[in-house]
Order: sequence, then structure tokens, then C-alpha cells
Amino acid sequence: MTKSCTQYLTLAALLLTVLWSCIAKAEEPVPRSSAGEPQLLWCLDHFARFHHYEDVRTPYGPSVDLMQELARRAGFKLVFTPRTAVARCFRLMAEGKVDLMSNLKFSAERDAIMHLLPYNETVPESLFMRHSDKRRVETEAQLQQLTLVTIRGYLYSPALMALLAENQRHVVEVDSIEAGLEMVFRGRLDGLIAPTISTSNAIDNTAGYAHRFRRAKIDFSRGQPSFIHIGLSRLSPYAHLEPLLRQHLAAMIADGTVASLYAEPTQTQLSPAMAQQP
Repeated sequence: MTKSCTQYLTLAALLLTVLWSCIAKAEEPVPRSSAGEPQLLWCLDHFARFHHYEDVRTPYGPSVDLMQELARRAGFKLVFTPRTAVARCFRLMAEGKVDLMSNLKFSAERDAIMHLLPYNETVPESLFMRHSDKRRVETEAQLQQLTLVTIRGYLYSPALMALLAENQRHVVEVDSIEAGLEMVFRGRLDGLIAPTISTSNAIDNTAGYAHRFRRAKIDFSRGQPSFIHIGLSRLSPYAHLEPLLRQHLAAMIADGTVASLYAEPTQTQLSPAMAQQP
């Protein structure tokens, strides 16, 4: 190998080292200060319709407004991580390197690493089918006639998870809502079971999907409400604030603050093409 080639390879290796160092640094949580008022670090990713964190340095949306109001009432400073993948946020919460997450469903695994503070009722998942598919799906028994797609890693309710497990030979997992919609759109599968609001948003924002999907009438809630939570890491240096945060969240629910802030994303009317079957 010539001397010039060796120099180029050395320079390339140095540039790669610098690049990986920058990426690793960008993923590290913002340092927390112990001086003065409590400073709690909220770990979050982009979550359409709830907190927007694409192409902006500071997130915005109903979840951000709620967390800032909670910080104001409870007397702490709210700090944001850089945009961070949800799976990484869970790891950081388990290690006590970040303090807060939001918009979380309850699970025993999550409860083991964080205090889960309920603050708003969830919208049940929906079954999305092609608009041209005229089959009426209103009961769980009718799902056995369908091939379905679900989202890998998404936390469905225990009842729905059990239902899917019973029908597992006819269920395919994919990594994203968009991938699931594409499979249904192309007729490879009959329906996508996915979060209602995020999936409706994905349909509205994808060219060529307008009037191509509808929501089946089946109700996966089984008449039982479920809630989303704010998570406070059990290893956070501010874990002792849990009773205070719970108290102020309860007050925000009672005085209508939570309902007001979340009115748009949880009660937004779906487009006519997304309306349930009559």
C-alpha cells in the first residue's frame, strides 16, 4: 500500500471516530443540575399530535403544555432531552439517567422501573381496513375470518393481546404503522389493529391514502376505560416528588386543565373516510 493511501485511510478512520463521538454525545441526556429548584429531565421522541419533535429544537404540543403546567404548579424546572427513541428512553429511565416520560400505558414491567401517574383516558385501538372491503366486523369472533397486522413493540391492552394470541396464526407483526398500512393497502392482509389517532394521522399525511381506509365498528375497549400515565423514574434523584406530582395532576384533572389541553388530539373528528361503519 502506498504512503498516500495509508494517509487517506488514517484520515478516514479519524473522521469516523469524530463522527461516532458526535453521535454518542448527541444521544446523551442533558445534564441535571442539583443547585436551586429541582430540574427534571423529560425523555421524549416525536409523537404526532401529542408532542411534535421533528425539525425543531424545542418540542411543542398538548403533552408539552401539560408537562410545563405540571412543572409550574409543582415547582420544578422541566428540561427536554434531545429527540430520543422510546426504547432508549425506557433504558435511561431504568437507570435513573432521566426522570420523566409521558403518554404511557400501564404495564407491570414499566411499573417496576417508574412511578406511573394516570392523567387521561386513552382512545382504544381500532381495526383499519380497506375502504373497498365491505365486510362488517363488529365482534371479536369475526376477527377469526381475517388476516391481521399489528405493530411490533406497541403495548396493546392485556385483553387485546390475549385475543391476538388466540388468533396468532393469522396475525403478522411489522415495525411501524406505515408498514402495516401499506400491507393492507396492497391487499396482502385484511386489516391493521393500531392506535386510532396515530394511525388516522398517518393516513391523512400519506399521499394516495385519502378515502382508501375505514375503521371497522368493533370496539376493543370492552367497555373498560384505560389511562395514559406520566412516568417518574424510581431511581431518579427526584423520585421523592412522586406524591407532589400525583397531587398536582389530580388537581389538573379536577379543574379541567387536562381535558382542555388534550381536547384536540383525543377528540379530533376523523375524516369522513375514517368514520366507523354505520
